[in-house]
Amino acid sequence: MTKAYSYIRFSTKAQQDGDSLKRQTDAAQKYANEHGLELVSDYKDLGISGYRGKNAAEGALGEFLSAVEEGKVSKGSYLLVESLDRLSRNKISVALTQFLRILSSGINIVTLMDNQCYSSESVDNTMQLIISLTIMSRAHEESKTKGIRSASFWLSKRNEARETKKPITRRCPYWLELDDGKYKVIPEKAVIVQEIFQAVLDGHGATSIVKRLNGRSEKPFGKSKYWQKSYVEKILNNRSVYGEMQ
Repeated sequence: MTKAYSYIRFSTKAQQDGDSLKRQTDAAQKYANEHGLELVSDYKDLGISGYRGKNAAEGALGEFLSAVEEGKVSKGSYLLVESLDRLSRNKISVALTQFLRILSSGINIVTLMDNQCYSSESVDNTMQLIISLTIMSRAHEESKTKGIRSASFWLSKRNEARETKKPITRRCPYWLELDDGKYKVIPEKAVIVQEIFQAVLDGHGATSIVKRLNGRSEKPFGKSKYWQKSYVEKILNNRSVYGEMQ
């Protein structure tokens, strides 16, 4: 029986408290049942935005993409999503590259909201490709507008923070924590960051580092189950590692 995998994502607490998870889960199961597919796994990014690609870099979508690259997901399998904006709300060039990357690996993408089935062959049809581009463009513009509004809000918060001399958020790099108004290093996580940099200095690449960390079942930062190459690369390029943070 052909296998299917569902990918479920939403970004806000309101969606988490609502029926978004159940709606997406039920829709995937219903499609699998009606089309004779074996739904073997659910990948979930709950409360993670798709605007900057965090779901692909650090989340469950990244795990699925890695499984596809490693051949753990058979060609001809189906990825079931509510809509293309669940996969990405990034700019079109990034969203389209990711979309085509999945299809070129032999995986079919089904969008349950409009019952579209995309494959590497079907997107050669100009009309279907235009439909997908339109959805990606709309998703990005919606998130961009929200981002502009959010930027205005945070500018106000930063101005307030300059006056009070207090952090404006508890969010910070995973190897830090806010304690009594000050950011402090979490030793066990800082050691991992240092190990990653030392491994690079010793001549190892991100892939090798990931294998080492996963090989000893080192718990990753964030919500992902496994270390991923993209996240190791993100740490290596993160300016906050040497103390710069805004």
